[in-house]
Amino acid sequence: MQATEFQLQERVKELECLYELSRIALEDENNLEAILSKTILIMPKAMQHPKLAESRIVIGKEVHATPNFNKSVHRLSSGLMLGKNIRGKVEVGYRTKIKGNKRGPFLPEEKKLIKAVASELSLLVKRIITEGEKQKLQNQLLQLERLAFVGELSAGIAHELNEPLGRILGFAQLIKKAGGLNGQQEEDIERIVKASLYTREIIKKLMIFSRQMPQQITQVNLNDVVSNTLYFIDVRFQSQRIKLVSNLDPALPFIQADAVQMSQVLVNLTTNAIHAMATGGQLTIITKKKREGVSLVIKDTGHGMTNEVKRKIFEPFFTTKPVGQGTGLGLSVVQGIVTAHNGKITVISAPGKGAKFELLLPLKQIRKK
Repeated sequence: MQATEFQLQERVKELECLYELSRIALEDENNLEAILSKTILIMPKAMQHPKLAESRIVIGKEVHATPNFNKSVHRLSSGLMLGKNIRGKVEVGYRTKIKGNKRGPFLPEEKKLIKAVASELSLLVKRIITEGEKQKLQNQLLQLERLAFVGELSAGIAHELNEPLGRILGFAQLIKKAGGLNGQQEEDIERIVKASLYTREIIKKLMIFSRQMPQQITQVNLNDVVSNTLYFIDVRFQSQRIKLVSNLDPALPFIQADAVQMSQVLVNLTTNAIHAMATGGQLTIITKKKREGVSLVIKDTGHGMTNEVKRKIFEPFFTTKPVGQGTGLGLSVVQGIVTAHNGKITVISAPGKGAKFELLLPLKQIRKK
């Protein structure tokens, strides 16, 4: 009678464990971390000696375990299957030695339970991964649609502005060349010219962003691009108390790239860095040969970015600068150029710790047939 009652109690605990697992999966849906964190707490309760039991779930590099699992002297595990491969395991253990039969301290029902938990978790993980990939694809599609719309809009604006702007700039330069102006008039004309040139740069960014300017691929040495670009903007570093440190690899190989677009990338990234160091700081530019290509690093000691800002920096027209001080196109253009060159860009930043942009560009461009 006692044996029957004992088996019944153990069976109830196992069913409660599976029920709790189903409830957790329903409540937390696609939150895998929450599901695993709660599952390791319910498994020990289903064991024959719950007060001595510990549990652990391993999926890839992700590990969730009860505090004293590593002290377990007896362990029981079952593999987590994703497809045809084992990608993790579900484990329970006892912290002290327990007398059992010849088969060990774990009951046959407990072994079946751990296999059942592993099977359920395998299905949950597979579903969550599938849902995550589906959501990711949907987000990418929405982003592509948005970029396509913004690109068409940008191209239209750029073409509409180009002609009147050219006339304004041309007439302003003719008036200036004609002479006969007093000091105030010359100053006003110069302001018109500068404003027109600045606007033309914005239009150029719009055209690059909307892919209206074709690439001119040649053999390019990034060190030359860095040196030539910094020569023209060096005065801005001096006026803003920014120390410039460059570490250019003298053995840097040539890459196939558009030199003008590479200069645009560097100008945009250094300009952003200058804005981030309003009270001064250090800008470091590094070039380095890597096995898969050439690396260009632009690192500043500015105010840095939050994760929320970091997620949005490549979105067109997103800017953290005050109204009138930024178009929000700089980093969109950078990403567009790097992507068009089959390169990659990574960003490391945190509030108060500056920002580091690293561009990895291939040595050769694959020509599309």
